Amino acid sequence: MRKALPVIGTGTPAGKISGGCGTATPSPERPALPRWRKRKLRIALVRHHDLCLNTRQIARVQKRAGVLPHLGLGYIHTALKSAGFHDVVQIDTPALGLDSEGLRSLLTDFGPDLVGVSTTTPGLPGAIEACSAAKSTGARVILGGPHTEVYSHENLVHDSIDYIGVGEGITIMPELAEALERGEEPEGIRGLVTRKHHGGAAPMVNLEDVGWPERSGLPMDRYYSIMAPRPFATMISSRGCPFKCSFCFKQAVDKKSMYRTPEDVVGEMVELKERWGVKEIMFYDDVFTLHRGRVREICELIGKIDLKVRWEAPTRVDLVPEPLLKAMAGAGCVRLRFGIEHGDSEILDRMRKESDIGKIERAVTSAHEAGIKGFGYFIVGWLDESREQFRRTVDLACRLPLDYASFYTATPLPGTPLHTEAVAAGRIPADYWDRFVRGEFDSRIGYLVPDAQERAQKAYRSFFMRRSMIKPLLSHMAGTGQWRNTLDGLRSLHRSTSNTDRDF
Repeated sequence: MRKALPVIGTGTPAGKISGGCGTATPSPERPALPRWRKRKLRIALVRHHDLCLNTRQIARVQKRAGVLPHLGLGYIHTALKSAGFHDVVQIDTPALGLDSEGLRSLLTDFGPDLVGVSTTTPGLPGAIEACSAAKSTGARVILGGPHTEVYSHENLVHDSIDYIGVGEGITIMPELAEALERGEEPEGIRGLVTRKHHGGAAPMVNLEDVGWPERSGLPMDRYYSIMAPRPFATMISSRGCPFKCSFCFKQAVDKKSMYRTPEDVVGEMVELKERWGVKEIMFYDDVFTLHRGRVREICELIGKIDLKVRWEAPTRVDLVPEPLLKAMAGAGCVRLRFGIEHGDSEILDRMRKESDIGKIERAVTSAHEAGIKGFGYFIVGWLDESREQFRRTVDLACRLPLDYASFYTATPLPGTPLHTEAVAAGRIPADYWDRFVRGEFDSRIGYLVPDAQERAQKAYRSFFMRRSMIKPLLSHMAGTGQWRNTLDGLRSLHRSTSNTDRDF
């Protein structure tokens, strides 16, 4: 069994950031790919459709939001290449527009020995479809992703699944592939669950020790976001979040923070611009500005090489001091995604946000004054949320200098404090998710207030249908080219009238 995870070379000359945009402080040169051994196992990594009945977003918005690359599978692909497995493909059915039969056809043509499928708990029905398609080709099938941290053995009720990966797939997949190539039944692999063995959870690894996610072979031209010009890409510059919001499920690997160096981060940004023509990069860290000194170094390095690329990132309202905002704006940051969540102080406390309305107003206003657009995430329909508390959320969203907002319905995901509270309050069945995993439920988990969906629709209309939003929306469409998706979204919101509107 492999003792340590080797790393893959990026092809970057020592002392330079690739792409010919200038020099930077050199980072340690990555060792070359170990080509002394080319393994024969054929491996497919699959992301199947995840539109499902337990989405937290209203359907008409989700359908137009876009299709983003799956970075987790990209990193696993890189780790497999580093271990000598080169016959690997990533199949992204949402980007390719494939249903389960289309996926089955692709897999049959490829003839994989091992198929890895990633899923979240709400997206499990789609993942089970993918596993069934993979199993029909005769491949061994492993299911991984955030979902398996809570449900490991339970997923093995499905005959199409041979293994469950818990924790870091970057280490699990190469070790599993090596065992299968040797013709052995995998045993003793940390994080691997079989019908006979539970390997615990594989620990987190630093992404910088893995290499950049493999993007070759992906339909890069098919990825888009309603928020960004095309082509665009996603990145992760850090991992982990120390905060404990009650609606958020954390894997074991999420509880420790790890950071990539500024040189490595900016190096990948340059490659995305030079190789793929990317115009905007969306960072998908848990909290991008958690290590503010590192963010300042990233901004300085971007300025030093004069990298002309737009980017955006998620953050918290208590982690964006004004000097940092100015540095980020000067380095190409065009948008910050704030987890605001609610406009009522009592519910913010119940969410364990460690925030308040004053911090929210100062952070969003400071970003706006620095020239950075604000995107606010909000949750409506919280447990026992009154209509007055809901109104405060809509009022806050509308009075803040936000250019964009997203309104999710509160969904008690398994393993979260919100789930525990909702069960205790008798709002949802205690065994809903257990039965959902076994395929016994074909209806959505109950909303925590009966009209949560209508509240989300009302919030969207109240925010985007204001006269004051005309200029920001026109500016957005002109800057991103997302005319059709934006206009279709607005039309659908306008048509989604509800008899409950007059009650708010």
